[in-house]
Amino acid sequence: MEEREEVMVSSDDEEGWSKWVDELKPLHLEIRKKAGIFEAERWCLETNTFIYHGEKLLLLWRIWWVDIEKALCEVHQDIRARKTNVGHHAWMEHFAGRGDHLEHVAFLILWLSRYVLLATSFLVVDRAFFPIAIHLSQVIPIALAPAVLASIYRDMSLLRQLIVSSAKNHAPSDSRFIEDVLNPNLRAPFQFVQPWAWERFTNLQPKPSSIIYTGEPRVARWHKVKKLNHVNPRSGIDSAAECFLWCPYVVDIVKNWDIIRFYKERDEYVVVGPNMGREIMAFAQLVRASELVGMDCVEQYNPHRVSMQFGFDQDVPDCVNHASDHIPKIAWTNYNRPIKDVNLYIPSRFIESDVSRRYLEW
Repeated sequence: MEEREEVMVSSDDEEGWSKWVDELKPLHLEIRKKAGIFEAERWCLETNTFIYHGEKLLLLWRIWWVDIEKALCEVHQDIRARKTNVGHHAWMEHFAGRGDHLEHVAFLILWLSRYVLLATSFLVVDRAFFPIAIHLSQVIPIALAPAVLASIYRDMSLLRQLIVSSAKNHAPSDSRFIEDVLNPNLRAPFQFVQPWAWERFTNLQPKPSSIIYTGEPRVARWHKVKKLNHVNPRSGIDSAAECFLWCPYVVDIVKNWDIIRFYKERDEYVVVGPNMGREIMAFAQLVRASELVGMDCVEQYNPHRVSMQFGFDQDVPDCVNHASDHIPKIAWTNYNRPIKDVNLYIPSRFIESDVSRRYLEW
């Protein structure tokens, strides 16, 4: 019974997590802002702005990190010895209220496990997140969006394969088929997919808030919205056509939210180089085909196939040869290669993108 409690979501866990968030927020707010993990809209699926270039480590910091990681591992081993699984509740119970830097690192580990990358086993704290949390606690940005998006891509493919395979091998009334589809081993944070769809499919939107309060992410406008029960999602998507917003984040419809700065009133060409601002460098990375390295997967990223989501006209997409052979180190090196002396076109935020004639024929 004790082991079962470790993998259940309880109201005590939710209350404990909320209380921990409130206690640590004023203490570490500036650190999280500088590390780039405070504004949740940075995880937008196609603006994907959690992008930073390289890490420079000091030896003294490395030594300090080893001590922190060792302390975390000792706690992890102790909890596992007593409770079999290192669950979220046990982790919070041990660290909450300590008032030291180790508590903040432990908080970030739980945040990663619970909402961002998700552990292999649901509601279990994964030691793989220790180095990431230590980096973030020291105001060293980590590229989280590639890993998050890779996990979503992986699980979307897994879900589709499962449905297609099950449909071929089982009758629709087969209870095992239904159970397999409803309970696959999916770990991606699909909570990012729902607001992505709502922002774009206006005919499927519940009524969101038209204002967000200062300091809140854009996704807050969808908090506690009422689901549209009379809309069939499948038919709604099929008939969306004119109701689909390709670039919702450049439309000024939400009060107190800053429109993406690099989309200006007029289009322009900029030469991308090491002295450019972070947002321009991020945009250049966003529109470049690459491979995304997740915690346990490598997935293709092909933005040229959806150019209209960036404000460009869509032409026939070329095939991109990804040469990493799904080796994470090679894929990450290719993803993180420098961008310099590139003449980059940035469309106006007022442009209405379209498709080329040969794309229509294709």
